[in-house]
Amino acid sequence: MTDKNTPPDAAGLGIWGNLGIWIAFGSLFGVVAGILFDNLALCIALGTSLGVVAGTVFIGRRNTHSGS
Repeated sequence: MTDKNTPPDAAGLGIWGNLGIWIAFGSLFGVVAGILFDNLALCIALGTSLGVVAGTVFIGRRNTHSGS
C-alpha cells in the first residue's frame, strides 16, 4: 500500500493511531498496578478502560487537528 492509497484522515497517525496499542498499554499498566495493589482483575479492567479512553481522546484530537 502506497501513500497515494491511504485515506486522507489516516495520514500521519502512525502506530499511535491504533486503538489496540492504547488498549495494550492500558492492560500492561493494569497488570503492574494489579500486582502492586494485589487485585489483578480489577486493575486490568480499569487499566484497559483507561487505555480505551486515552486512545480515543488522543486519536480524536489528532484527527481533529490534522483535518483543519
